[in-house]
Amino acid sequence: MYFTGGQVNDVDMIFQYGLAFFWMCVNPLLAGGIFIKVLERHKRFLIISAMGTGLVLNYSIYQIAAMVFILLDGSFRLLTWIYIGTSLLLALSGAFGWYRYFQKEKCPNDYKYYKDPYFVMGAGLVAAQILVILLMSTPDKDDAFYTGLSSMCLSHDYVLKYSAYDGLMQMPVENRYIMAALPVYQASLCLMSGRLHTLIICHNLYPLFYMPLAYGLYCMLADKWMEKKENLGRFLLFFAFLHMFGNYYVFSPENFLITRIWQGKALFITIGLPFVWYFVNRAWEQEHVKEALPYWLLVTAGLLASAFMGETGLYLNFLVMGVSALANLIVGKKWKNCIFAACSLLPEVLLMAVFLL
Repeated sequence: MYFTGGQVNDVDMIFQYGLAFFWMCVNPLLAGGIFIKVLERHKRFLIISAMGTGLVLNYSIYQIAAMVFILLDGSFRLLTWIYIGTSLLLALSGAFGWYRYFQKEKCPNDYKYYKDPYFVMGAGLVAAQILVILLMSTPDKDDAFYTGLSSMCLSHDYVLKYSAYDGLMQMPVENRYIMAALPVYQASLCLMSGRLHTLIICHNLYPLFYMPLAYGLYCMLADKWMEKKENLGRFLLFFAFLHMFGNYYVFSPENFLITRIWQGKALFITIGLPFVWYFVNRAWEQEHVKEALPYWLLVTAGLLASAFMGETGLYLNFLVMGVSALANLIVGKKWKNCIFAACSLLPEVLLMAVFLL
């Protein structure tokens, strides 16, 4: 691994990890401040929801830009620079939201998690899972393909042009892979972190940074439907315990979270789907159009981010939204929100029209 033309030393590596932490954690957290007025209504999970929101916004922007560059056969490095500028503008806009928030609030969370022994034990299990992933290798056959796509973008300065199967790099990449810009984004993270290797980013930093976020999003969903909010710690403990024994099948949800969170389908199951499901339910709860609009914007961003993660998210989102709309029509008869639900799917319809038809 090389940095600025020479062999990497400890100082350079610390700088690389610092850059990666900024782009993968700090920047999304700041960007989440754009929707702080919506997120602060549920301040118990403000940090988690802001982090998820910022990440989804960044993924959505990257997905749109990547699709344009694929159609125009554009430069991967130019795409990365455009994303850097746009992402920094998002973070700056969100920082003003956070500033206004902290002017009136001293602490973003008034719930003392550390006083709940069940929550502490659950957090300990999550930390143990992350530690095992960092210390042990979790090989997967798909890595040869996805990290190959990232390496090809870096080496040849194009965006998802050729397939990485068999190491031939000659066959055009299939449409279903073109619709998911995640491998290209991971290659951009390599550039933005001073040439930190994509395998380190995927196998180490994705679990380290995003497994806590995934558990947090699942806790948000659990807290929404729990009658006794004080049982959240017990839910986290039980949920983390189940994942300790979930590697019974390569496609099990537990296996996705523990061993494959850097891949598209796994990222969709662990972050994209919980985010969309949480905010689409919040959107249906709003009585007035003005109150519902920010939630539907978040849902739209979540749906685009799911397409960014993989074609599985692109297809399943139609089922998720359809089931949600049908249930709310039967129970609440909220016809106006059905219009918002349909509009939120329009970007994905456009993606499917361009690359499937």
